[in-house]
Parts: sequence; structure tokens; C-alpha cells
Amino acid sequence: MLDVVSVYNDITKDSANTPQNGDLSYEMFNRMSKRAELRLIDWLSGSVSNDRLPIPYVTQKNKDWLSPFIKKYETQVVNGRITRPSDYYMYENFFRLGSKVADNCDDDEDVLDDCNTPITILDGDEFNDRCKSNVEEIKPSINIPIAKLVGNEFELGPKDLGSVTLEYIRYPEYASIIPRMDEVYNEEVPDVVTDYEWNENSREILIWFIVDTYANHTREQALKQFNAASNPKG
Repeated sequence: MLDVVSVYNDITKDSANTPQNGDLSYEMFNRMSKRAELRLIDWLSGSVSNDRLPIPYVTQKNKDWLSPFIKKYETQVVNGRITRPSDYYMYENFFRLGSKVADNCDDDEDVLDDCNTPITILDGDEFNDRCKSNVEEIKPSINIPIAKLVGNEFELGPKDLGSVTLEYIRYPEYASIIPRMDEVYNEEVPDVVTDYEWNENSREILIWFIVDTYANHTREQALKQFNAASNPKG
């Protein structure tokens, strides 16, 4: 885990706190840090061809950085539906427990249990079209399960899939610093601290996003240009 106080200190001592733009308070840091975490997870989970600053990292590095937020959700399909987890951010993987069933399956010996069966997530129109299809190769079955996301639920076909597992990227539990007043020095100091769930390798890019947001807030063009010039390349 990444120490949130050290990130705050890096920002205030190296970039943010200047006569031109004032001091970055803990309250403002918490708000901008949350936005930075959202920007980072959006950036990492997006297209690797994205050419916006900061320059994107390679796909495997993205996956490694996101690994603390990949969560497994095992559940039973009820009436062709499962509930989407409340901390769901983005789909990663979806499968039915157990391998494909042989077409001439008459008993349990014909079930192939070497791997799980992937569930393909479709848009609403394609899902509906395939549910109505009589073409064996595309209509939903135990061997070719499909799903669509509707509101806070996944609708699956066929409806009797049994046990399924959804692997997804969840939202972070946001870092924060709740201060208290130091009576000796008459200034705020950290009291209750929630560290980042991100690993240490995310330090520079989180700082980049926070400083960029702070520069926008203060309309300090010099700080924004300095931050752009220090863009971490990975």
C-alpha cells in the first residue's frame, strides 16, 4: 500500500505550496486525490492507444497496476439474472463453472471439467437477437452462454446456467487524511489516515494527476506547465 501522507508531503513540498497558489489543505487534497484515483483507474483500463498525457503504459503494466482492484464474485444465476456488485467498475472476466458439455451428453461422464466456460457479454440488441435465433452456433446454451448488463443486473442466457463467476475491476477504497489541530504549533496535522490501495509504483502518476487538478483549480499556468514537463514516462 502507498502511504498517503508521504504523497501529500511530496506534493506540498515539491510542487503545490507556493506564494502564487497558496497551500493545499487536507480537505482539498482528499477531494483531488479521489479524483486522481478515478482518473488513474479510468486511464489504466482504457485503450492503450490513448495519446493523452501522461503517456500510457504497456498493457501488461496496466494489468499489474490494476491487480489490487480485480475482484472475484461467485454466485448462482436465479431466473436468468445476477446482481451487479455495488463496487463494480469494469468487466474483467465472466464464466460458468465447468467446461463445455458434449453434444451427445447422456450422463455426468460426458461433462468435461478441465476448464470453465466463458460467458460473452453483449449489447442489448445482439443479446436479444441471439436469444431469438435458431442457429445452433450462436443461440445461447450451456456451451455458449451470453449476458448483457441491464441497470444493476446481468441478464444471462440460457436462464439455468447455475454457478457463475464474475471477475471485475472494483472502485478503490479512496485514500484520505483527516487532520487534527496541533495545539503547540497551531496547525493541522494528520490524525486519521487511510492509505492508498495502489502500490508504490503508482506514486508518481497519482502525484501527477493531483497536481494537474490543483493547477486547474488555482488557474496557475506555470504550475501546470511544470507538471506537464515532469510527466512520468513509466
